[in-house]
Amino acid sequence: MLKRLLKKYDRIIRYLVLGFGTFLVNMWSYGFISKFANYSISYTLAWGIAVLFAYVTNRQWVFDSKVRGWKIIPEIVNYYLSRALTFWLGLGIMWIGVKHLSFNDFYVNIARNAMLLIPNYYLSKLYVFRDKQKKNNTAK
Repeated sequence: MLKRLLKKYDRIIRYLVLGFGTFLVNMWSYGFISKFANYSISYTLAWGIAVLFAYVTNRQWVFDSKVRGWKIIPEIVNYYLSRALTFWLGLGIMWIGVKHLSFNDFYVNIARNAMLLIPNYYLSKLYVFRDKQKKNNTAK
């Protein structure tokens, strides 16, 4: 039964494990950059670094993308575009938490990461890597 559950939720488990890695990359980047810049600049730069890490790990170990060569560029662009929506949501969360509620920016960033985990997964699954999944599933 456990094997069946692990197989059924394999992709989600891999996304959560690698998502934790992305979370660590984001938090480390944010913590470092925030020593020199305000929360919005720190958030933006840390977001860019974390999304690059997430793309590389998700394409290979979560969504098993086989795209190679120049065809990788549209995939990268779509990945960043899909994350742009949650970028703006995240920036809004940071703005409300830091500017209006006077919470510590580091802790607001932790909460923001947690809130955007599910939307980021489904944007990747349904928008960026959807064609690859269909092709992989029909080939099996």
